[in-house]
Amino acid sequence: MVFLFGMVHGMGFAGALSQLGMPQYAFATALISFNVGVELGQLTIILFMYFIVARSFSNKLWYRSRIVIPASVVIAIIAGFWTIQRVFFVSY
Repeated sequence: MVFLFGMVHGMGFAGALSQLGMPQYAFATALISFNVGVELGQLTIILFMYFIVARSFSNKLWYRSRIVIPASVVIAIIAGFWTIQRVFFVSY
């Protein structure tokens, strides 16, 4: 599932880079560099949140009901909005 999600994102990035008018010889390097940068950024945020927030509060009874579930709902709503926006309202 993660691989498929990454491939979809990679295709989206490739589409965005192709619209920039970049020379063909620089396309692969730019795409790989961009994806590596995005992945490193995501790993940094995940590790930061794990060590600063999750480890400190995960044993609290209120953490799941007041933090994890509401944050997950907000993320799902934003993702759904962006999906609908990109599928139905993309302008080229």
